[in-house]
Amino acid sequence: MSEEPTELTLLLHQACRGDEDARSDLYREVEQKLHAMAKQRLRQENPGVTLQATALVHDAFIQLIGREEAIDWSNRKHFYVMAAKAMRHILVDHARSRRALKRGGDRQRAGDDIGQIADRNAEIQQDVLALHDALKRLAELDSRQAQIVELRHFGGYTVEETADLLDVSPRTVKADFAAAKAWLFRELSPG
Repeated sequence: MSEEPTELTLLLHQACRGDEDARSDLYREVEQKLHAMAKQRLRQENPGVTLQATALVHDAFIQLIGREEAIDWSNRKHFYVMAAKAMRHILVDHARSRRALKRGGDRQRAGDDIGQIADRNAEIQQDVLALHDALKRLAELDSRQAQIVELRHFGGYTVEETADLLDVSPRTVKADFAAAKAWLFRELSPG
């Protein structure tokens, strides 16, 4: 039995068909939730991530709604799952571009403290990329576990919100998240 389309789902369909009024209404409808997701994620990444939450929300929204090929949105859950995925990819792309700078290329030669901050920023960018690569490997083994990590870590969702988005029990989310964290810890540990 499929769920009745909500106002958000209808706005998603209209916005993807090019309705500018629907796109504006949709943005107002989802901005607060997306902003909370972005702030949660960026708070975990500081000081290595230089993106602002508003920019991350805007970029994610454009990736989701401003695409040439429209996404066939099932419902609001589908939108928020894809929003977490979009934020993950934006953060990974940002980390890659920052890593591409020559080592020390963005440093100011004002002293050791700035050099230490730049070194720490490089480490954080490397951590984001390593996590992204590990999540791709985990998705090949257990796609639900990878999706749970993506929603919890990149989307900032609670156990209950994640369970609702994936239509599973909170107990399943907790068990899968614990298993995924253990697997990721082994994958990301040196040696």
